[in-house]
Amino acid sequence: MSEPNLKVVSMRESNFRDTVVSLRRIADDIEAGKYGDVGSLGLVLFGDTVEVFGIGPTSETPTIALLLHAGFMRLSMALENYGH
Repeated sequence: MSEPNLKVVSMRESNFRDTVVSLRRIADDIEAGKYGDVGSLGLVLFGDTVEVFGIGPTSETPTIALLLHAGFMRLSMALENYGH
């Protein structure tokens, strides 16, 4: 019986478990224009406490609340559609 011809395939470009590296990569991508003209960014940090940040020229509280809710909806819909 011959040995199978196996190939290792990388499923992800990065490991998002490394928080600092991931944030730097996202910042580099924003700077490179990968996401277009970014006016605001909402960030929730869970460390010793939970912190919420609004970053950018259009990062007023209502905008960040809307962004975080949109992110929640996107994750919820992905979970709802999983397996269908």
